[in-house]
Amino acid sequence: MAEDSREDVQNYQYIVDKFGEEKIRSRAEWLHNQLSDYISVRNLTDKVHISQNILNHVLVDYFVDIDRLKDFSKIPRVNDTKIYAYTCSWLLRHKPLQVSQQGDAPELAFVNEEFVSHLLRSYLFSDPDDIPIVNNRKDSVDSFVSTMLYYFKYREYSAKTIEMIILAFSAGRGYQYSVDYQGR
Repeated sequence: MAEDSREDVQNYQYIVDKFGEEKIRSRAEWLHNQLSDYISVRNLTDKVHISQNILNHVLVDYFVDIDRLKDFSKIPRVNDTKIYAYTCSWLLRHKPLQVSQQGDAPELAFVNEEFVSHLLRSYLFSDPDDIPIVNNRKDSVDSFVSTMLYYFKYREYSAKTIEMIILAFSAGRGYQYSVDYQGR
């Protein structure tokens, strides 16, 4: 974690003790890289920056939630669905992407929501990630993606509802696979 997070680390030493410094550092680097890549790909380098202090809060809150979840549910590890749901929830709440462009920039008002939508899309469409969407189903997929972004912008959300979005998408994928390969 970054130097300016020492106070957070001291306040939450039990998190470091439970998860280990390497796991926290690895998650911090992964998340920072995801944010940096998004800024670069979207050509936002001169307009948006990552607030390391806010990102540190995202990480602390994420690990505190995961610790509570593991304790409550008596599970040794959480699955990828929960990891993405809780990460996205805290990213949306804390908003580590900050607008640095001077002047009016309405197109950047929801940059964090757009990033989270992008992150979730990359997770949902990663298995497999090289399958083109059939033209007569493209509208359904596009509607899902745009509604997800709208939801993050204007609706109440929680880690639990984001988890349900992921699970529903996966269930739909599983159902479609069953239909396609029924009787084979």
